[in-house]
Amino acid sequence: MQVGKLPPLLGQLRAEFGLDLVLGGLVASSISLIGGLCGVVAGFAGDRIGGRRALMFGLLINAAGSLAGAFSHDTPFLLAARLIEGLGFVITVVCGPSLVAMAAQPAQRSLALGLWSSYMPLGVTLGMLGALAVNHGLLDWRGLWLALSLLPFAAALLLPRLTAGIATAPPRRFNAAVLRRPGPWLLAGCFACYTTQWFSIVTWIPTYLKESGLDSETLLALGVAAVVLVNAVGTTVSAAVMHRGMPRWLIVAVVSLSMGALGTASFAPDIPVLAKIAFAMAASGFGGMLPAAVLASVPQQTRDPSEIATVNGIVVQLLNIGSFVGPPALAALVAHFGGWADGRWLLLAAGCIGLLLALGLRATERKAQHEV
Repeated sequence: MQVGKLPPLLGQLRAEFGLDLVLGGLVASSISLIGGLCGVVAGFAGDRIGGRRALMFGLLINAAGSLAGAFSHDTPFLLAARLIEGLGFVITVVCGPSLVAMAAQPAQRSLALGLWSSYMPLGVTLGMLGALAVNHGLLDWRGLWLALSLLPFAAALLLPRLTAGIATAPPRRFNAAVLRRPGPWLLAGCFACYTTQWFSIVTWIPTYLKESGLDSETLLALGVAAVVLVNAVGTTVSAAVMHRGMPRWLIVAVVSLSMGALGTASFAPDIPVLAKIAFAMAASGFGGMLPAAVLASVPQQTRDPSEIATVNGIVVQLLNIGSFVGPPALAALVAHFGGWADGRWLLLAAGCIGLLLALGLRATERKAQHEV
């Protein structure tokens, strides 16, 4: 929800804080900066102090960042608050899957982790609906930031009781060999290509649709929310097809290229606004299959469950780099060349790179099977 609350309000924040297009993209993606810098460290810390305790810290830090953001008075303060939110976010998303994996039966682990990956589209959709309340005058954006500081705080208080029955892996020392395996980095690279595409679309589709002639704030918010929500459908479908035996690398390969093509089409000039929304929904829906496939593959890249947070930290670090770089990069292309159609090639390029990385992941998995 902390991620989704900002894009629909980006125009309002740009006006209040005097942000240009590129700086607005930086504010939107700054929550990902900390994850892009310290995902591996967060994973190591989770393995070291235990997933349950680390998850509680992450929720509390996220709450503090949102609370600070509600009192922002200038751009540096707003950016600092988003960075604090980002620190709590990365700790939460790195350490959460460890508890999910430990709670699930081995045969259900891929399905459980696939369902876990729906946290992003569902949360972003709810955050955008909160932004819709702001656009309707029910509260201002500072009130939304304050309200969304209470939810992670409440979750942190409930966490010990809700997870009391989960036997977590014992803390262990960091094993540098994890960083030398190609599999985690290939997984992370695939996810980074996806987040470059998805966050670019989700961040700028409200501004793009407005400039394309969609004047109704309600229709705009509902259209963008639909683009995000359909991503959760993709995660559910992916979890189901993986549970039936479809190779994860194949899901990643097909989704990477499909999302690049559909995302490119959504920014095509001279097509109706509804067609732009439809292409963006298709790109987001197909894209939702990739996070489930990648996160379900994390346990396969570990030698025992105690390494899950560290491997997941590698994945989260690169996915945050993608989500941090994507929106400003697309904005820079648009600002330099003068049109939204010129920024769409970023989406196709990221899809092609994701395809190549998926093929590398296939080769790595086959090599590991032969060694076993």
